[in-house]
Amino acid sequence: MNSKDEIVRIFDGDKGDSHPPAIFTQTGTVGQMDACGAYWPDANFDAGKMAELALQTNRMFGFATVRVPFCITVDADAFGCGIYPGSKDAQPSVETFRYCPEGEVLDVPEDLLTPEEFVTSKRPSIVKDAADMLAKNEDLFLVAAVNGPMACVNNLLGMENTMMALMMEPEKMYSWLKAVTPHLTEFSRVLSESADCIMIIEEASSEFTPPEYFDDVFGAYTPKVIEGAHKGAFCTTHTCGETLDIADRLCSLGQDGVSLQTDSDPEAYMQAMGEIIKLGGVEPVATLLMKGPNDVLAQARQAAERGFDIVTPECGVPPQTPNENLMALAHYREN
Repeated sequence: MNSKDEIVRIFDGDKGDSHPPAIFTQTGTVGQMDACGAYWPDANFDAGKMAELALQTNRMFGFATVRVPFCITVDADAFGCGIYPGSKDAQPSVETFRYCPEGEVLDVPEDLLTPEEFVTSKRPSIVKDAADMLAKNEDLFLVAAVNGPMACVNNLLGMENTMMALMMEPEKMYSWLKAVTPHLTEFSRVLSESADCIMIIEEASSEFTPPEYFDDVFGAYTPKVIEGAHKGAFCTTHTCGETLDIADRLCSLGQDGVSLQTDSDPEAYMQAMGEIIKLGGVEPVATLLMKGPNDVLAQARQAAERGFDIVTPECGVPPQTPNENLMALAHYREN
């Protein structure tokens, strides 16, 4: 069985011993685009094509989950940054940082979009419309992603500029985090009207943000976005990169479940994460992209044995991932 009800029961507190396969992170692949005719970059900027491509994880492989959007540029686009649209096998990316010209972080402008203007602007509206379309499939578990405050500020200013400002001008950084949090909170609330789970994407990797800044950067703002998600949906959070030294704190922000990259020391991560619902266990690049179906099966089974409540890729699915590997993940319990 691989059903929405199975996943909902886990979030409702009945973890059991089923360890269903799912994808909560980026799902778009070239194989799915070829199958349905909804291609990037168009499927990132058109609600109907976004929904059609998202459905392929269920139609082609049998996953009970579908997910939108396929990139993390929605907020930056809404705030007026320049966006490279990507290609068939490359996601959109931020091309110009509107609020950090020539490496100088600007103060938060007085005429910054209001939260209401933000959620009704073009790109957030596209994601909302796609979510509404997908929500009509009542047998599927819909995940919608929203950047957390730090991830959003990284998009607006550039990651390197953000890190320098955090160390040299922390109050300016905190003002930016405070400024965008209401927008992201409202976006998570709006999407929670359609989605079963809101996934908050946060740039909390210790490789980029020193652990000593955790409380002021993540502890102070991310829970507010999680509260917005909880207005109508479950909430999970995802962080890329090395986070072992802050994993316990990442699991204590008020969310229902957490997705971390645990490949550096899975057993230590499992202990640090505690009792929260755990998503992950399958390496997206080293295994899903680079190896074969038997390797995917083996790692998925290992993830279940380690105690991942829902067996998922630990980050976004690479666009060139073979169809047969996604099929193996979706049906790992049957082979």
